[in-house]
Amino acid sequence: MATELFPTLSSSSTLIWVLPAIGFHVLNVFLGVFMAFQKKTPTMIRIHGFLYYGVLICLVNFLIMNQIHGENTVWDYLVFVYFITLIPISKRWDILIHAFITLIGLTLLPILIILQI
Repeated sequence: MATELFPTLSSSSTLIWVLPAIGFHVLNVFLGVFMAFQKKTPTMIRIHGFLYYGVLICLVNFLIMNQIHGENTVWDYLVFVYFITLIPISKRWDILIHAFITLIGLTLLPILIILQI
């Protein structure tokens, strides 16, 4: 199974967009943790936002390419709705709740890969 996973990911035109989304999201989580314990600067907040928008752009490209080459499932749309609604709303709550909700989002991204294989 493990040897079949990487050729499947690299040959798929849709799943290749989930990998940068995971990378951007991991970087964004680490930057958010750094900002939680250090002084927030406007530059860091701007980079935090750019990384979040990078995740959204990757997910939009995934949905578009998946619709062209196949069909989007309900789970694909639910993960995208989770990222555009719950994560921005959670910024208004406590920092630890926001971190927990974003970590749930980080576990939802590999589920997109698993459901496509």
